[in-house]
Amino acid sequence: MSRQNRDNFWTVPTLKRRGWTTELMKALLPKPLFFMRGGRPVRVWDREDVLLAESGPQFVNRKSGADSPARPVPQSVKRARAVLDQAWQAVEPDGSLAWLLASRYHTAIAARLPAAKNSKGLRSSQITSRIDEFLSLEEQYNGKRLQDIFRGFTKAWAWLGDYPDHPRAARVSERYPRVLLNTAKQVLAAFSEAQPEADLDAFLRAEGFPTRQLLAEGLATVWSVWYVPQAIRTSLSLLIALNPKDEYPEARAMHRRFVLHLGGTNTGKTYTGFQRLIRAKTGVYLAPLRLLALEAQETLLDAGVECSLSTGEEEDRREEDTHVAATAEKLELKQRYEVAVIDECQMISDRQRGYAWTRAILGVLAPEVHLCAAPEAKELLIRLIESCGDSYTVEVHQRTTPLICMSHTIDYQRVQPGDALITFSKVGVLSVAEDLRQSGKEPAIIYGALPYATRRKQMEGFLEGRMEYVVSTDAIGMGLNLPIRRIIFMETEKFDGIERRELKPEEIKQIAGRAGRFGMYSKGFVGATQNLPAIRAGLEAVVPPLEYAVAGFSDLVLQVDFDLLEVLTQWNQMPTAEPYQKLDITRYITIISKLREMGFVLSKEQELRAANIPFDETEEALRELFFQLLRRWQQGEAVEQPGLSEEEATLPELELYYKKLDLYFSFAKTFGCPVDEDKLYNSRERVADEINEILLHRLRSNIRFCARCGKALPLHHRGRLCDACFRKNRRTPQSSYSDHQNV
Repeated sequence: MSRQNRDNFWTVPTLKRRGWTTELMKALLPKPLFFMRGGRPVRVWDREDVLLAESGPQFVNRKSGADSPARPVPQSVKRARAVLDQAWQAVEPDGSLAWLLASRYHTAIAARLPAAKNSKGLRSSQITSRIDEFLSLEEQYNGKRLQDIFRGFTKAWAWLGDYPDHPRAARVSERYPRVLLNTAKQVLAAFSEAQPEADLDAFLRAEGFPTRQLLAEGLATVWSVWYVPQAIRTSLSLLIALNPKDEYPEARAMHRRFVLHLGGTNTGKTYTGFQRLIRAKTGVYLAPLRLLALEAQETLLDAGVECSLSTGEEEDRREEDTHVAATAEKLELKQRYEVAVIDECQMISDRQRGYAWTRAILGVLAPEVHLCAAPEAKELLIRLIESCGDSYTVEVHQRTTPLICMSHTIDYQRVQPGDALITFSKVGVLSVAEDLRQSGKEPAIIYGALPYATRRKQMEGFLEGRMEYVVSTDAIGMGLNLPIRRIIFMETEKFDGIERRELKPEEIKQIAGRAGRFGMYSKGFVGATQNLPAIRAGLEAVVPPLEYAVAGFSDLVLQVDFDLLEVLTQWNQMPTAEPYQKLDITRYITIISKLREMGFVLSKEQELRAANIPFDETEEALRELFFQLLRRWQQGEAVEQPGLSEEEATLPELELYYKKLDLYFSFAKTFGCPVDEDKLYNSRERVADEINEILLHRLRSNIRFCARCGKALPLHHRGRLCDACFRKNRRTPQSSYSDHQNV
C-alpha cells in the first residue's frame, strides 16, 4: 500500500490518541478493515468515517459522560444545566480545535454547577455583574482573569437556576456558545504562540482530559502538569515532539525574572551576581568546577551565610544552611530558593556537560535567577528564557583594566614575576616548571589532573608571594582568580581528546582574560613564545554566537516499559526541538553494556545511577575499582575505602589514588553506603600534601627526559628516547643497541 493510501486509514493507537475508547469504537464505527504490517494483521478505519463519527453528538456526549456527577443534583441546578446544554447542542460540531476546547469548557462548567450551588449565596447584583462579565468575553478577551470569570459565572448561573425568568437567562441562552467559541479561539492563539510544538488535536482529545483543572487553572497548566508527564510516560514517540522546557512543570507554573551578566574573563560578572546571592534569605550557586563551588562556600561562610557544599566528589551538609554551593549537575530541582546564580553559562553548549546548565536554567525553582556568561551565549540564553515565558534584563560587564597583546614573542627563560606560562599538557607543565626552578624561579603549578586540594595549595603559594610565577594548562581559564600580570602562550595548538588542533578564539580569550587582575595591575598583557599572530588573531576575532543548548534525558525514561538501553538508544535517535541538541549518551551506553557483559543484574534505576557516577571510565584502574565496588555492594558486603601501597608512590600513582578516593565517595553516596568521612578527608589531605611536596621539591625525580634531545617524556613512557628520536634512531644504522630499547 502506498504512503498516501495509508494516511487515509487510522489504527487503534491513533484513535486512542484522539480520545476513542474500545466501547466507543464498537458503538460508533463500522467494522474495521485489516491490513498486513510486519507480517501480522492490523485493524484500521477509514479516516472519513472516524471524522464523521467524531462530529456527532453521541461521540461528544459519551466522551464527556465521565465528567458528569453521579449523585443527584437539585432541580434548580438541573434547570440551569439544561439551559446551557441546549444552547451548546445548538452549535454545529465542526471538529475544529476551537470547538473541541469550547466543548471542554462547557463540560467543565456543567460539571461544576452542583458544587457552585452549594457555596455561599450571592446577592442579585453579584449574579448580574458576574454573568455580564462572562458575556463580555464574546467581544473582549481577558486572559489574565479568565479562570476567575469562569468560576464567577458558574457560581452565578447555578443560583440563577432558581429564577428561570431572570432577564439575564435569555441573554446567556443566546450568547453562551459564542462566548465559549470566541474565548477558545483566543486561548488557543495565546497557547500556540507559547507552545508552537504542541499537538493540540491530540492534547484536546486525550482520554481523561481534566476539565475541572482546565476550569480552575487554565489550559497551559493542564498541558504542563497533566498532559506532558502523561505523554512522556506513555510513549517515547510523543517525547520527541515536546520541548525540553516542558519537563519542568513546577518552574513553568512560576514567573521567574532573569538577570543576564555578560562579559569576558575578569569583568566582574560573577561578583555582581554573587553580591545579590549573599543578601538573599535562601539561595544556590552553581559552578562548573568543584574548586569554584568550594570558593563560593567559603565566601558565603565568611559573610556570615550558612552554606552547604554539594559536588560529585565531596559534600559538606550543614544543618542550619540557607544556601548551597554546588556543581551544576548537583542542583536539587525540588528545592525552592529566593535567588539562584548560575556561573559560566556558555557551558550550555558542551556536548558532555551542557545538559546540566540547560536543566538548571529551565528548571531551577527561584523567582530571581542570575546567569553569568560569555557574550556569545546571549542570544541563546534569551531564547530559552523567552520560551519559558519568563522575563529578563541584560547587564553587560566590561574590563576595567585594558588587555594588551604584546608586539613580539617572549623567551620563557626571561619571564617576569606575575607571569603565567600556558602549555596544554601535563608533561609540558611539569617540564617547564622544572626548567624555571633550575634557573632559580619558583613557579606554582596548575593542571587538570591535579587534585583540588593540591591545586589550592599551589594557588595559595602564588597568592602569598612564595611563588612568583604560574605554569598551567588551560585549567587556569575558568574561575581561577589569580594576580597575573602577563599570560604567555607557549603553544597555539592543543589535543582536545580527539585531535590536535589550533586554539579557538573563545579559548584564547578565556585564558588571556586572566591577565591584569583589577585592583592589582593597571593593565594586562598577552604574549607568546611562538606564533604570536595566531594569539593576536584570536583576541581580535568575533566569537560566533552559541547555536544550541544540550538537552539530557530525564528520569522519566525509567517509566517507559522497555529495556533501558533500547530506550536510551531510541531517545538518542529522535529529533529534538530547536535550539536543543541531544546529550552525547555514549558513556551511558558503554557503562551499562559493560555492566551486563560482566554479569551484573540491576534494575533500570540502579543501572542509570551507576552510569551517572563521575569517573574516567577509560582509565583501567578506575574501571576495575568501579566494578569491584559494585560487586561488593550487590553481594551485600562492606564497601570500603581503597588503600595505597606502603612504598613511596610516584606522582602518577598519587594522582590515580586521589581519583580512586573520589570514585569511592561518589559510589558510596550514590548507593547509600556508609562513609567514614574523617578518614576519607585525612586520606585526601595526605595525598594532596604528598603531591604538593613532589611539585615543590622532587619534581625532577618524577620527570624523565629523552636521552638524545632532552625533551620531557610522558610520565608513563617506557623507553629512553622520545617517539620522534626513536623513529629517527631506527633509520640511522650507526645507532647503538641500547638506544633501541624503547619498548
